[in-house]
Amino acid sequence: LHARPSLVRTSNSSSRVMSASSSTQHFDPNAGPYSGQAMYQLLLEYLAVYPVEASYLVPLCHFLMAAEDPFIRSHLPGHITGSGILIQNHQMLLIHHRYIKEWFQPGGHVDPFENPLQTAIRELQEETGWQTQAIATANNPLIPLDIDAHFIPANPIKSEPAHWHIDFAYLLAPVQLGQATDLELNQWFDLSEITATRLARVIKKYHALHLAAK
Repeated sequence: LHARPSLVRTSNSSSRVMSASSSTQHFDPNAGPYSGQAMYQLLLEYLAVYPVEASYLVPLCHFLMAAEDPFIRSHLPGHITGSGILIQNHQMLLIHHRYIKEWFQPGGHVDPFENPLQTAIRELQEETGWQTQAIATANNPLIPLDIDAHFIPANPIKSEPAHWHIDFAYLLAPVQLGQATDLELNQWFDLSEITATRLARVIKKYHALHLAAK
């Protein structure tokens, strides 16, 4: 077994997050390219919406602040990715990951000059053919529905060491089905069938949004 690269800094990071979250500064969605500091600010805005997740996500804050480019694949111990949550008729569209061999929401690495929301829309179209548009789940459209850190095993084929993906997942609405340019095996799953921890949390947030809208 190999030790997982750590994202945790042993310092008083929680107090810094709580003080920073009271700042009057806000993430500017039109101010790209997006530095680590800008993404840190977006994380704080996310935590203002979902404060219960602060104890889990606080360790990410130092990683974001220190990153000149928080999206580049070579940045270790991890980097930010974007993914799309597409739900219709009480079903969610998932892809079967070629390497990890598990079902996930479509997503991937952030391309140059993209933000994670644009990545989510692009990746979903490339991998499934679905053209989508964003559904705002907070006042700032770039605040995702969910943020998760997950471990990516080393990939000898790509000469990539083990690392972490800090994934920003966005709720998207289907527009039309077109031609996928990098088709992955994909399937619609009834929401009641999905038990993976992260996706179960996403579904809970999705239901809460619908209840709030009524």
